[in-house]
Amino acid sequence: MTSFYKVLADGFFLLAVFAVFAAMVGYMVEDIWLASTQWLLLAIFAMLVAVYTKLSAKEDEKIIKSYKANKKK
Repeated sequence: MTSFYKVLADGFFLLAVFAVFAAMVGYMVEDIWLASTQWLLLAIFAMLVAVYTKLSAKEDEKIIKSYKANKKK
């Protein structure tokens, strides 16, 4: 089963990849709605959110496991 965190992190990762691609196209051909540096900033932000989401998922899994272990006692 795919968790919500994985889907969210993968979505932000894909957004970052798209933003880098848009920055490359904007640099080589013509800007797409934002300037190339703004696309790179968006990519950095999206990657940071993706990493934070992955880390939050691991912490939440630890909390849930400890809660289940305490509940069994």
